[in-house]
Amino acid sequence: MGNAWHWISPYEVNGNEAPISVFLTRSAFNQAAMHASSDSEVEVGGVLVGKWCVDPETTRQYIVVTASLPAQFTQQGSLFLTFTQDSLVDIHTKLNDKFPDDAIVGWYHTHPYMGVFLSQYDTWLHDHFFTEPWQVALVIEPHSEAGGFFIRPARGSLDAVQYFGFYELDDNTGPSITHWNNLQLESVDAENQGANHHE
Repeated sequence: MGNAWHWISPYEVNGNEAPISVFLTRSAFNQAAMHASSDSEVEVGGVLVGKWCVDPETTRQYIVVTASLPAQFTQQGSLFLTFTQDSLVDIHTKLNDKFPDDAIVGWYHTHPYMGVFLSQYDTWLHDHFFTEPWQVALVIEPHSEAGGFFIRPARGSLDAVQYFGFYELDDNTGPSITHWNNLQLESVDAENQGANHHE
């Protein structure tokens, strides 16, 4: 897969590894970040598209996020975001048309002025609509420029406070484009992280 920039959260600095590694292309990051900044007063969101993979040598699971697909027709406010039936139909239509070989590997939404965490409703939505154990939730705080991934542990329930960073896939276009202030950079080789991704 080549080189990646590893961004770790404050919860990972003491060696606490994410249950599933998240590899994020720069285009997918840009799409989510641009959508997050499109309306910084109310919550916006969408789905993360890509592939779920298992390294055959280490059996470690990881996802590769290749696109962020904004949700249309949502009900939203400063403290909530709801995907309507029209939202889901539109998402699945676009997924079938534009990404027929990919899957929904998670979802994202913003928390204007609130920080990076999952509310009780967020957790309920994740448990009921993103039921695969490898599907993740990304929260972006557009005002403080912060973000993080919430990932189910192998055992137990989803932690609504502890979030993880990700691997920014290096496409040789220059320096890292990630600008979230709450993540710390470690430059690593993705091939050494148990992710031998093959398209």
